[in-house]
Amino acid sequence: MIQLALGVALASGDAGAQPPATSKPTPAKAVDHGSRQRPEVALTFDLCSGSPPGKLDDGVVEALEKNQTKATFFVGGVWAEQDPERVKRLSANSRFELESHAYHHPHLTELSDKALEAEIAKATQTLAPMFGRPPRYLRAPYGESNARVVRAARAQGLTVIGFDVPSGDPDPEFGKKRLTRWVLREVKPGSIVVFHANGRGWHTAEALPDILEGLRKKGLTPVTVSELLAGEAD
Repeated sequence: MIQLALGVALASGDAGAQPPATSKPTPAKAVDHGSRQRPEVALTFDLCSGSPPGKLDDGVVEALEKNQTKATFFVGGVWAEQDPERVKRLSANSRFELESHAYHHPHLTELSDKALEAEIAKATQTLAPMFGRPPRYLRAPYGESNARVVRAARAQGLTVIGFDVPSGDPDPEFGKKRLTRWVLREVKPGSIVVFHANGRGWHTAEALPDILEGLRKKGLTPVTVSELLAGEAD
């Protein structure tokens, strides 16, 4: 009826008739941070699939557990398949949130539409039974994302999570002190910090206690990604 009335009005030359307002489409971008108004940060740890098989950095997990710290782990599908017991260990901690890090570890932006869809879906099919629920978030390998990747993930019910603080931990020259100093200098309210817990974070376990203490001194509380984004628009 609204469309009919509008058509009649336009046909009769009614200059006051206007089309109904429409909302702007949601930008197809990865989420790089949360609210800058809350003193919270999300510490995230990538568990990348690869060859040779990746490991779980027990030192990272122990540092988080000792400090009763919340964190989000982005789990690669192949990494999870190589040793499901590692996923069980992480799932057993209620402070840890587990999400998707794709199935292999490809450059998603370089895949065809069909391959991109399959890569995301395969990860979900692999991880959901291990998590006890489908993943809600996707961390793109290498942090590489674009509008096409975001739309493909969204079509499968996933939000792409980026970061605004790359810790630099894959660089072996980023020692404990340098890693700590860098993260604490760059972090701010709402930040999403990316580390690695699959053996690619050379000094992450060593630096974490000092990083966590520094966050406390800055008045910043680590939360999961879902908690950081709670109540915010997609």
